Amino acid sequence: MTPDTDLQKFRWGELGRFTHLFNQVNGISDSEKAFDVEFMGEFLSQPSCRPEENCYLAISQGDLVGFVLIAPERPISRAVGSGGVLDSHRGQGIGRKLLRTAIEHAESLEATVLHIAALSEGTHAQLLLESEGFLPIKSYWQLSRRGGEASGGELPEGFSLRSFELDRDEEGLTRLQNAAFGRSWGFCPNTVEEIWARVRLKRCDPEGIILVTNGNLLAGYNWTLRASSEAGSVGWIAMTGVHPDYRSRGLGRAVVGAGIEYLRAKKVDAIELEVDADNRLATELYLKLGFSRVGQTVWYEKSLA
Repeated sequence: MTPDTDLQKFRWGELGRFTHLFNQVNGISDSEKAFDVEFMGEFLSQPSCRPEENCYLAISQGDLVGFVLIAPERPISRAVGSGGVLDSHRGQGIGRKLLRTAIEHAESLEATVLHIAALSEGTHAQLLLESEGFLPIKSYWQLSRRGGEASGGELPEGFSLRSFELDRDEEGLTRLQNAAFGRSWGFCPNTVEEIWARVRLKRCDPEGIILVTNGNLLAGYNWTLRASSEAGSVGWIAMTGVHPDYRSRGLGRAVVGAGIEYLRAKKVDAIELEVDADNRLATELYLKLGFSRVGQTVWYEKSLA
């Protein structure tokens, strides 16, 4: 790291500059995916985030040039890191300093592992992670879909679809999500407080969280998100889950199809998602529903003392 570069913890007074840095580092400036200051404020205000404790900024000559955000997941003894450095300031040791700070911070949180995702293969980020003792542990496919109706299939008798309702379904969705993903790699059980905050994010429309019901019971769900700007619009299938008691009945295909049709009705230009590359049933389902593979995310792991 150059002598004139310093690290400091995030301060809320830097929210505007941090939002600009975040968009640049992630290559989404001037796109429909770019965060505005309002959404960034909501995102960082989620209960588990606490950026004033868990986010470090790299500052060079008064400018923000990089960051790392560490998300603690105490119930499963892990931490998840994300961040990066502006292209114009790479090769100066800033990324390595941020990464080592993330490791130290994760250790202070008493996490046993630190996970960080890197896009594609052979990138600078992957080479840096490997040089600091991280090992590739998991891959996710990035999928995209444009146009066309989705044949999601019919629900079995006794099941129906409805949208999420604020101040009614937070606890039920929390229980359903924890049951659906309880054995999935890297999943940390959610709290009602966390779900309460997420369903109220700017990019989340309760109408776009579609629930499969069996009487008064929640059997599955498809959680969509949406963003738009002058550059266009994009939708995401953020989470899809079916309760273990209701699997192998075609509920997943039906509710994903409903999520796709909801987003199409909102006139999004594309629908995107990530899926575990090892989850054959899920990858085959999404490909049959018109998604195409456009990239890959590799998750790296470092065991901590």
